[in-house]
Amino acid sequence: MPNLGWTGADRDALEVLRPLLAAGGYLPWTEGALRPAALAEVCNEIALAGRTEVVELGSGVSTVVIARLLRDRGGRLTSLEHEPTWAAFVRAQLEREGLTETARLVEAPLAAHPLAVDGAPWYPESALAELPAGIDLLLVDGPPGYGEGMERSRYPALPALKDRLAPGAVVFLDDATRPGERDILERWQADAPAWRFGVREAEGFAMGAQAPD
Repeated sequence: MPNLGWTGADRDALEVLRPLLAAGGYLPWTEGALRPAALAEVCNEIALAGRTEVVELGSGVSTVVIARLLRDRGGRLTSLEHEPTWAAFVRAQLEREGLTETARLVEAPLAAHPLAVDGAPWYPESALAELPAGIDLLLVDGPPGYGEGMERSRYPALPALKDRLAPGAVVFLDDATRPGERDILERWQADAPAWRFGVREAEGFAMGAQAPD
């Protein structure tokens, strides 16, 4: 079993997530997956704030769990995934559980992008065109933020998608305790001063929204 680096916060979150985790088939939690503590916070935000137009960059266990929640509460999820084999696996799980009316997975091979930092590839414009307008929750958990030149690969997410965000939208950035993601947050806030992000150290993510006027 891979070393997932879970903390006590993650183990506590598993109890919160148990009804959703038990609502369908087995889901493999990989090293690249959103940690339980972060996933629980995303689900809380959907449930408590009534988020109904959710976009996720990078797919996995979170895709299926969020789709289960939105099926019960009403809403839609669109997820981009760059890796074809993994995309096929996640899509098959959605189909098996009858979640394709709630969740749509768009295969999006990485390509050069004008907003990239260090030349890291990002999602192509053809895939971005598949995303809805009025996104009220954006979850940034891809592309992978490790490997040569990829440490800041997630930077384009906010500048590329900010015009698709609804008023009052929130943005989650996973792995926010890593140096690359810390730099991304600093760049986002420098480029878009109206946005404010807070890092949740124990849960390993950052959450941000536009400051009120």
